[in-house]
Amino acid sequence: MNRLLLPLFLVLFASVGHAEDDPFAELKKGQPKDVAALVERIAICTHLGGEEPYDDERARELAETGKQYRCGRLDADEAALNKRHKGNAAVKKALQKAHDW
Repeated sequence: MNRLLLPLFLVLFASVGHAEDDPFAELKKGQPKDVAALVERIAICTHLGGEEPYDDERARELAETGKQYRCGRLDADEAALNKRHKGNAAVKKALQKAHDW
């Protein structure tokens, strides 16, 4: 059953292209592409951070997914994006909301 959770998570949270299938559509709406991509990564990585690695297999799944979404680079990527979009209140708000996902 544990092996089914990761693919299900990825299908639910990483779908791209159809707003009705995208759980992050509202957060990303009207945002530049780089912001929308980071909003999704922040939300996914925040969710992953709350997951429990209850056994070795689950710990590996979480680590692989974190690596796939480059969760270890979020702070640096967010800082660069904030610098690029300095003064854009909508970008700042979307990024803050993504952390609450």
